[in-house]
Amino acid sequence: MEQVQVISAVVYPISRKINCFNHRYIFDLTYCKNGRLCVSVVNTTGLDPSLNFSIESVEYLSLHGSYICITKRTSEMCLIYWGDTALKSKNLPYGNADHFWPTSPELLHGYTPNGLAVCKSGAILVCLWNHQVHEQSLGNLIKLKNFGIKLFEIETDKNRPLFTCPTYITENGNEDICVSDVNAVVVTDVGGLLRFRYKGLSDDSQFDPYGICCDSQNNIIIADMMKNRIHMIDENGEFLHYIQYKDMHKPRALCIDEEDNLYVGEWMSYEIKVLSRR
Repeated sequence: MEQVQVISAVVYPISRKINCFNHRYIFDLTYCKNGRLCVSVVNTTGLDPSLNFSIESVEYLSLHGSYICITKRTSEMCLIYWGDTALKSKNLPYGNADHFWPTSPELLHGYTPNGLAVCKSGAILVCLWNHQVHEQSLGNLIKLKNFGIKLFEIETDKNRPLFTCPTYITENGNEDICVSDVNAVVVTDVGGLLRFRYKGLSDDSQFDPYGICCDSQNNIIIADMMKNRIHMIDENGEFLHYIQYKDMHKPRALCIDEEDNLYVGEWMSYEIKVLSRR
């Protein structure tokens, strides 16, 4: 790694690029294995989904701008994503979509589902939003196991709303739950008790977190798309440094592999950058 003049930033080399052709709006990423990804884009090209498997290093390509995550059932990898009315799964590779579990109105309480993450236990964390704006905007977080059984939900801290509009989510190695919210990253413990809020540094007057992932040291990596920054903080919320790379532009979706290589999907780029961190 090359240390730059500004102490709070580290430049990481780009080890490779994954070309997503004409898909310029990369929405979400999740790492599979062996250097392969599942990628969700906002489709603006009218391409047929049958082209899903034609991109190098991409196991599956969603054209619908869906939040996605990877889990395992028996020995198979399953891509979990939002369908029209339910969470669905697709066995990889080349599996057919099927209902993983129904998401009934009672389960969602009228909220709109956003980000997804898989826990060590195999349960699924789901971000929810009431689809309102400004002061009326409220978020919720639920933890589900198979067939839509809700284990618990996280909604308030000391009787105050905990989330405004939670979007992307991940679980840390210590099982903390890390959520991108409006102007903050909210981190709770495994039981849903608030640990801290990270609101960026003092010069981040409009900190706007999107994609989020955690490395093997439990550091939390956050894409700040509108400010063209990627933050790295430790597991207790202390700022470590900004991650930089050549020609960074609107980083939005993040994931990480077993070697701590960081995959960055940009909102206005057809390439996924793979950053070497070792």
